[in-house]
Amino acid sequence: MPAKLAPEHTRGAIIACGELRAETRTQALLGRLLGHAGESPRIVLVHAAENDDDDAELETLLAAAGTSKPHRFVLTARAAAERRDLLDLVEQADLVVLHAAQPLRLSTLIGGSSLARLLRRRNAAGMVVCGIGAGAAVLCEHMLAAGSAGPTPRMGGTSLAPGLGLTNRVVIDQGGHASDRLGRLLAALALNPFALGLGIDAATFAVIGPDNVLDVVGHGGVTLIDPSEMADSNAAELDHGAPIRITNLRLHSLTAGARYDLDFRRAIG
Repeated sequence: MPAKLAPEHTRGAIIACGELRAETRTQALLGRLLGHAGESPRIVLVHAAENDDDDAELETLLAAAGTSKPHRFVLTARAAAERRDLLDLVEQADLVVLHAAQPLRLSTLIGGSSLARLLRRRNAAGMVVCGIGAGAAVLCEHMLAAGSAGPTPRMGGTSLAPGLGLTNRVVIDQGGHASDRLGRLLAALALNPFALGLGIDAATFAVIGPDNVLDVVGHGGVTLIDPSEMADSNAAELDHGAPIRITNLRLHSLTAGARYDLDFRRAIG
């Protein structure tokens, strides 16, 4: 569950981002990200990718966006999430960026750790937390860990695991093409119709503010699926690999400038 708000504090933004590439427009996009953390924010980049070059590129992009050099911390074992030097940096940070190649790689390194508890507490006290790439999926209480590609939801085609738990409002899929994400999200929502499904394009941010209003920023789109009025699903009756029947879902395609209230489940004009 998300941490309780600290007295007289407003929760910091929770920002989910698709993959970023080394392009000029990406630097401008990151500049808008940094704006959510205030002027000259103190940034900690927590990295659990398999290829260190990806991390170095992201660090360069953050620096080029006009900020001071971020503190970079590479997680290689669970013990690293207990290190005092990392916890001290997060305690003083305005923005923590989580980056990973695979959601499970990051969640197994930080799940249940002092770092995870501190991130929830600091976000409740106003610090911004951003997940980029697979790091975006980890932000949620119910993390979409893996899934098969394709537009049709199939039984067993999606794996859910415990995430960081900054929000329980959404399940996030930021991988692959939009049509591939659709099947995974639908399969996840068939098993957990409480949450909203978010499919996030590359170079696109879904910014969840302290009022639980989602703002879309960037060059792509966010597919939002609302299962709250789901009328029928046969997921409990199926064998592994069988297509899932789901009826009466709402689907929204949100682009830059669009806003959506996650509490009342409605677009805001």
